[in-house]
Amino acid sequence: MFRRVFQSLLLALSLVLCSVVSAETVQHANSLTLSRPKVALVLSGGGARGFSHVGVIRELERLGVKIDIVVGTSMGAMVGGGYASGYSVEQMQDIILGVDWKEMFALRPDRDEINWRRRQDDFKGLGTQEIGLSKKGVLFPDSVVPAQHLEIFLRSITRHVSSVTDLSKLSIPFAAIATDLDTGEAVVMQKDVTLADAMRSSMSVPGAFSPFPYKNHVLVDGGLAQNLPVEQAKAMGADIIIAVNAGTPLGKSKDIHSVAGVMGQMIGILTERNVDHSKSLLTEKDILITTDLTGFNAGDFQKAEAIIEAGEKSAQKYEPQLKRLAVSQKTFEQWNLARQSAVQPPQARQVDSVQVQGLEVVNPKSVIKSADLDLTKPITEDQIAQASAKIWATDDFTLVPYTFEPGPNGTQTLVWRPQEKPWGYNTIRVGGKISTDFNQEHTFDFLVAHTMGWLNSWGGEWRNEAQIGKDSYFSTSFYQPLGAASPLFFMPEIRYESQRYDWYNGSSHALATLKNKTLEGSLSLGLELGKASVFKAGVGYVSAQSKVSVGEIPGYNSMDDEASFVEISWQYDTLDNVNFPTKGFYLDARARRYDQMENSADPEVSDYYVETIFPWDWGDGWVSVLSGKAGSSTIPGRYPLGGLFNMSGAYYGRYSGSDMVLGRLQLSKRLQHTDVFGFPIYVGAGFEMGRVQEDVLPTYLSDKDLGVWKKAVSAYVAADSIFGPLYLAVGQTSDNDSAVYFFWGRPLQ
Repeated sequence: MFRRVFQSLLLALSLVLCSVVSAETVQHANSLTLSRPKVALVLSGGGARGFSHVGVIRELERLGVKIDIVVGTSMGAMVGGGYASGYSVEQMQDIILGVDWKEMFALRPDRDEINWRRRQDDFKGLGTQEIGLSKKGVLFPDSVVPAQHLEIFLRSITRHVSSVTDLSKLSIPFAAIATDLDTGEAVVMQKDVTLADAMRSSMSVPGAFSPFPYKNHVLVDGGLAQNLPVEQAKAMGADIIIAVNAGTPLGKSKDIHSVAGVMGQMIGILTERNVDHSKSLLTEKDILITTDLTGFNAGDFQKAEAIIEAGEKSAQKYEPQLKRLAVSQKTFEQWNLARQSAVQPPQARQVDSVQVQGLEVVNPKSVIKSADLDLTKPITEDQIAQASAKIWATDDFTLVPYTFEPGPNGTQTLVWRPQEKPWGYNTIRVGGKISTDFNQEHTFDFLVAHTMGWLNSWGGEWRNEAQIGKDSYFSTSFYQPLGAASPLFFMPEIRYESQRYDWYNGSSHALATLKNKTLEGSLSLGLELGKASVFKAGVGYVSAQSKVSVGEIPGYNSMDDEASFVEISWQYDTLDNVNFPTKGFYLDARARRYDQMENSADPEVSDYYVETIFPWDWGDGWVSVLSGKAGSSTIPGRYPLGGLFNMSGAYYGRYSGSDMVLGRLQLSKRLQHTDVFGFPIYVGAGFEMGRVQEDVLPTYLSDKDLGVWKKAVSAYVAADSIFGPLYLAVGQTSDNDSAVYFFWGRPLQ
């Protein structure tokens, strides 16, 4: 019996001891969890150099470092926000490598999105930048690069957390830093803001992207205030900070040779000062990783893969310090899996209605029609992004953001808040061209276009154009749609044109100078056949003159005539680039019939003009372009040939007639890795064949060059610059005329 009692006491004592040990073990495990420090990842700005953050994060994941807080500035906000919202390293890298960065920084929408009127402006050589005229004076755009592509991109990559407006509730608590444009102080983007807006505000590089309006602030890039936001990480409760600095080091004065270089250095000095301050806040337990990005600059967006790899290699150098922050493999995998669960495939939305808010000038009905959304079916984010791009391409807004609001019966309401142009709709644009053969021919054309848009609720637009130079003209027209976003329109126009050209009459040198002048008024009814095509029919009245302005032509009788006319025209334009096209097609066909023109060169009293361009991309940078033009006019010598790509090697006007035919075949190669200041460089050669003719041959005209097919060849080097195309070329004709050209502008016209 004593033995049984002893065994029972022994068993009870064992149970008590086990309970005590178990409790101590649990308490110790809990104390380890509670005692684990909060690790914050701080990612700096740096433009394309910021891609290195992805490589750093890959190394952190390899070592099993669990991140509790993420804070980022500029590109660091984009990468850090993506990681905090649940993206894997592989997904982030795929997103970055999949971006068309050239399109991201494009100065305007793709050509296939803009309307036919703006496409016609391309052929006139007008620049894309506008200057506003208002009661306040002259106003300029607040940025060089429109933010629309960036806006849509950020919304697309954050749509899985688009309903989150407290970024501390993401898979990893997150904050981005922006700068208040009024005070220069740092603004923390975390509460009452979406992740897309937080990224956008932090990435608003002054002068490049437009400032971001937020509550009572106007925000720009956070790098101006805290490019390495250690302060915010501490404010969010970080115990240990892993700070990654990918900023661009200051340059040397001996390497700075331009205004842009000086401005970049000034911004770098401001940024480095706040980075130095942030570094001073780090303690011995913190880790500062300075990525080794030798050979990469902030604009190397096309080198993203190499920059990511460089970031990973840089982080590997800090492996001993980082290892002490690692958790067990099982713990890290469970945490990382839970973090990534937030990223789900996008779901289509059932949109009940569409609203347009915040407009003062533009008609909201035209915005909805331009979007062209089918609300009878669920709508994807991609469809909404495409609709936003269509609205932006109308050239009425600087930005077209959108949000969703709850709708009836579980549906949603799509709300667009387009931002009207702050410089207004009374604008000036300029353009032109300059040509020299380094010998005796030096010509220029300078064009100013004045536009007053949205003069009524249907989108009436008054356009005035004035060009001086070799071919001078003035025109005023009024484009009036017959309804909001209607494809039907009418257009009255008055146009005065003065054309001056040398008269050779079969000689190798100019014998005189002729001047043609026309003044006409017309009224057209038009139909827009999509964005790429327009058909017009109209009536008008013209007064035409042709006379000798310099020298003397024996037997020449000046022309001075007038007549009423009817006309039709059709333009079709799907070219991707009017200067260096690689795809698409262009056709401009016009015909006019005069009631009576007594002194015309053409007894049929009719005019026509046809021009076509057909490019073909052979791959690997090789493109051929087949183009041609033909015309017939009532005015003698109306169509002069000569100059670059218009019988290259001959002087302008070397061949002229009332009838003209010209064909061209060009082959060009875009040189890889040889862009100058980011502008693509081309080399090419061309062959041209053309002839001119007069339907009525006066006695003073020689028939030496009339009706005879002339040939020319050319070779050139060209750059597609932000200021327009630049050419350095040589040309030679079958009549042994030759020339060397420098040309700025569009020669194919």
